[in-house]
Amino acid sequence: MDRTSAALVERDGELALLRAAVADLLAGRSRVVAVEGAPGTGRSALLRYAAARARDAGCAVAHAAGSPTESALPFGIVTQLLAGPDTPGAPAPAALPLPALCELFLAAARERPLLLSVDDAQWADADSRHWLEALIRRARGAPLAILVAGTRGAVPAGRPGQDGRSDEAPAAVARLALRPLTPLGVAAMLAAAFEGPVDPAFAGAAAEACAGNPAVLRAVVDGIDADGLEPSAHTAAELPRRAAESVGDRTARLIDGLSEEHVRLLRAIAAAGPHLGPAALGELAALRTVPVSRALCLLTDTGLVEGTDAPRTPPGVAERALAGLTGAERAALHARAAVLAPRTAPPADPGPSADADPFGEGPDCDERAGWRLLNSPDDHVPAADRLRAADLLATCGHETTVRRAAALPRTLAHPDTPEPERNALLALHWLIEDTAPTEESADVAARVPPLPVPPRGPAQEGVAALRGALSGALPPARVRALAGAALRPAPGHPPLFTTRLAACYALALADSHEDAAAGLDPIVAQARALRARTAVAAALAVRASVALRRGWLQEAEQDLAEAEWAASQGSGSVKSVPLTTALRILLHLERDEVDDAGRAATAEVPLRAVSGMWWPTFLYARGRLGLRTGDHGAALPDLLECGRGLLARGWTNPSFVPWRSAAALARLGGGDRTGATCLAAAELAEARAWGSASAIGTALLAVGRVTEGERARAARDEAARLLLREDTPAEWAAPRRARRVRALTGAHGTPTPPPGAGGRTQGPFPAAHAGEPVREELTAAETRAAELVREGLTNGAIALRLGVSRRMVEMHLSRVYRKLGLSGRADLSRPLPDKD
Repeated sequence: MDRTSAALVERDGELALLRAAVADLLAGRSRVVAVEGAPGTGRSALLRYAAARARDAGCAVAHAAGSPTESALPFGIVTQLLAGPDTPGAPAPAALPLPALCELFLAAARERPLLLSVDDAQWADADSRHWLEALIRRARGAPLAILVAGTRGAVPAGRPGQDGRSDEAPAAVARLALRPLTPLGVAAMLAAAFEGPVDPAFAGAAAEACAGNPAVLRAVVDGIDADGLEPSAHTAAELPRRAAESVGDRTARLIDGLSEEHVRLLRAIAAAGPHLGPAALGELAALRTVPVSRALCLLTDTGLVEGTDAPRTPPGVAERALAGLTGAERAALHARAAVLAPRTAPPADPGPSADADPFGEGPDCDERAGWRLLNSPDDHVPAADRLRAADLLATCGHETTVRRAAALPRTLAHPDTPEPERNALLALHWLIEDTAPTEESADVAARVPPLPVPPRGPAQEGVAALRGALSGALPPARVRALAGAALRPAPGHPPLFTTRLAACYALALADSHEDAAAGLDPIVAQARALRARTAVAAALAVRASVALRRGWLQEAEQDLAEAEWAASQGSGSVKSVPLTTALRILLHLERDEVDDAGRAATAEVPLRAVSGMWWPTFLYARGRLGLRTGDHGAALPDLLECGRGLLARGWTNPSFVPWRSAAALARLGGGDRTGATCLAAAELAEARAWGSASAIGTALLAVGRVTEGERARAARDEAARLLLREDTPAEWAAPRRARRVRALTGAHGTPTPPPGAGGRTQGPFPAAHAGEPVREELTAAETRAAELVREGLTNGAIALRLGVSRRMVEMHLSRVYRKLGLSGRADLSRPLPDKD
C-alpha cells in the first residue's frame, strides 16, 4: 500500500487548502497552516504532499521534526531547518538575536519562495517555539509558507510585536483538524490497498478494530498482505488482535523514547488510573528534575495520556507501560497508589452525611458502637438507624454482630417499623444467612419470616438476584431484571451497601459485567464519602472480581491493590481476605506470573474466613495454581473441598466457581479419565441448566479436553461457536482469552452469527432454556450511542463525538443490545423505540 496516498483518504478539503497555500507562495504571499490531529491520522503525509508540490513548482523546502528526546535541546527545530540544502547556513542559532535569526529565513524567501515544514511540533523546544512565534509575526509580505503539524495547540499563536512596528501583525493561521476515517473512508483505503472492493464484513470489522486511524489500518493491512491472507469475512476475526498489536508496538516505541522520569510518571498514571491528580501523581512517580505539569503535557502530546486534571491512559497503553515491571514491582506501585487515592479521590453521590453517623464514634464502622445501637433496648431508636448500622457492619464482615443482635427480629416485628425498612432488614438477614450459614442462630431464624416471592423492594430484589444466580434457580434474564431493579433509585426505600453489592455480583454471574461495573462505581464513591474504609475495601474487592472476570486486568489490579492495602491497615474485612487472596492468585495466573501466584498463595487466611462466602473461591484459585504447576495431587483436594462447600449451600451454578472443570483436569492429570469425564459432564449439565454462554462454553472446553474422539471434537466446536461468535460473552471477550479459546479448540477465530429467535446453538448437548432478553427502556446516553452506530460511526469515533472513553461506549452498546434483544451492530438498522 502506498503510505502517502493511503493516509490522504477523506482529506480532500485539507489537500485543497495546501494546494492553495503553495499557489499563494508562488504568487509571493505568505501562508501559515497548522495541521492538527491524533497520532496516525495523516499529519506527516499532508506535510510530505505539500513539500513535494512546492518542490516540483521550484520552491525551496526545509523540513524539521520534533522529538521527545530532543524537546529540551535549545533551538533544535531551528538547527534542523538551517541544515537543509535550500536554507542558508548560519552560526549557532543561540548566538543570534531573535530578529536576526528570523531575517535569515525571510531573506532566503525573498530570493526564492520558501516552504518551512515542521512535524511533531508539540515536542518543539521552548526556544524554537519562541522563534516560530516571531517568524509568524514577520511573515507578511514575504513569499514564505510555514506548515506545522502536531497535536491540538501545537502551533504557537502569533502575537503582535512589542516594538510598535506595523508590519508585525501576525499572519493568519489556517487550522486543519484531522478526524478519524469514516467506514466509507476505511472501505476506500482497503479498496486501494487490495486493488478492488473488499468483503463488507471485512471492511466493517476493520473500521471497528482500527477506530478510523489510517496508520493503524495501514499496519494491519500490511501484516495481512505479508501473511498472504485475503480480505474476507474469515480473516476479519484477526483484525482486532492485529490492531491491538499495532497500537501496542507504537506505544512501546514511544515509551522507549521517553526519559526515565517520564516513564515513571506514565507508570504512575497507568497504576492509579484517573483517581489521582497531578500533584499526587508527581509524588507517586518521585519526580525530581521535571515539573509534573510539563511532564504531563509531553505525555499528553504523545497520545500516551488523556486528560489533565485526572490523567488516564488510553486502552492498551497501561499494560505496555507496566510491562517492564515484575509482578512484585507492579503490586508495590499499585499499593502506593492506593495509599494516595483515598486522599484525593472526589466523592460522588455521597448519600447520608457522615456527620449524622448514628454510631456516634466516627464513621469507620466500629463494631462495638454498631452492636450497642443494634442491641439497644430503646424502642425509640429509629429503624432506619438500626438498618444502616446493620448494613455497614455486614458490609465490613461483621455478620455475627448483626445476627446476634436481638433487636433485629424485634425491629422486624415492631408495628411502628416502616414497611420499606422492614423489607430491607429482612433482605439483609437472609443475605447474611446465605453467605455465612454456619453461624446462624436457630432462635433468631425461627423468629424471622422467609423472603417473600416475588421480592418486595430493591433490597429484596438484590438478594433474590444473587440467590437465584448462585443456585442457578433463575435464568440469567430474570437475574438481570432483578439486579437491575435493585440498583435503580427507589424513593422511600433505603439503599443498602450489602444488597447492592449482591445485585452487582449477580449481574457479573449473568455475563452483564459492564452493568455490574457501572453499578459498583457509585457504591465505592458513597463508601468513600462516608469514610467507611472497610466498606470501601469490600466494595473494591467485588469490583476487582468483576473486572477480572471481564478481562480488565488493569482495573482489577488497581482495585485489588487498594483493597489489599486497606486490609494491611486493619480496615479490611476478615471475611473478604479469601477473595482478595484468590484474586491475586488468579490475576498472576492470567498474566502467566506463576512464581508470583505461588507466593500469593502462601498468604495467611484467618480461620474466621473459612465460614465466609469467599472461602470456596480461595480453594479454587489455589487448585488452579496446582494445575498450572502440574501438581495435580495438591490441586484435586482443594478443588473437591471447594465443591463440597458450594454444594452444602446449594450453590450449583458453575458461573460462580467452575470447580468441576478444574477438578476434571486434575483427575485427568492423575490418570483418572473416567472420573474426569464424569466431572466435566456434570458441570456441562449445570451450565446448560443455568444457560449463560460463558458458563456453557467454559464447561465445553473442559469436556473437549478430558474426552476423546467425536465427543471431544463436538464439544470443542460448540465451545468455539459460543465463545468466538459476534456477541462473544464478555468474560471471553479479552484478546488473550479469545486466543486461549482458539488454542484449545483449534478454531481459526471466525465469529459465528449469534443464534436467532429459535434459541441457542444446538450441538450434541441441548440447552435447557433459551434465556430470552428482558426489554428495558434505554437511557439517553444509550440512545445517543445507538443512533451514532446507525449513522455508521465506529466505537472510537463515537467516543470522540460524545467525549467519553471507548470503554464507556462499549458499555452503552452492550446494554443497548441486551435491552433490545439484539445480536449486535447490524440489528441497529431498524428504528429505536420511542421514549415517552
